[in-house]
Amino acid sequence: MASQSPSAAEFDFLTVKQKAALDLLANHRTSKEIAHTLGVSETSVNRRIEVVKLRLGGITRQELARRYNLWLAAQPEATTETPENGQSPCVETTGDILQLAEQAAPEERPDRDNEVSETTFEDPVAMSIEAPWKEWSEPRIVPRVLDGDNATLTRGATIAILLLAIVASVVVALAAAKALADAVS
Repeated sequence: MASQSPSAAEFDFLTVKQKAALDLLANHRTSKEIAHTLGVSETSVNRRIEVVKLRLGGITRQELARRYNLWLAAQPEATTETPENGQSPCVETTGDILQLAEQAAPEERPDRDNEVSETTFEDPVAMSIEAPWKEWSEPRIVPRVLDGDNATLTRGATIAILLLAIVASVVVALAAAKALADAVS
């Protein structure tokens, strides 16, 4: 798609809500981040952006952000602030100022191409996750003998014993029925 230079009135049709969404989109925010910042749903943000995209001829999000940035730069009241005090840039979100991490100079960055760094994490976090079934919070129904190191073997033996008991009771019941049938005849 051929890129067009923005005309002076290209984005004059924007509503306040669309302009707020496009301001954040032009700063490379995702729909989820825009929704969180504006306090609306992600669907509302996508709808606002989609309406503007369709109004401009079905352009992509990237093209929309690029053209909106160019349009903002062409506006006489648009001013861009650059940090003159040498601090890291900041992002303003609903009154809170979030300081972003400063970029390390290339000579200060550690060498990441050696053999050790490929297999280790730079900031490992020790985590211990216990299985939820380890701690019993309810009264036990199954005896403790069916748990533990030999749980599979114990449970299998229990099932086999129960099956043998069922088969034996069926055999006894059939023998009793045959004895009754012989006694009656």
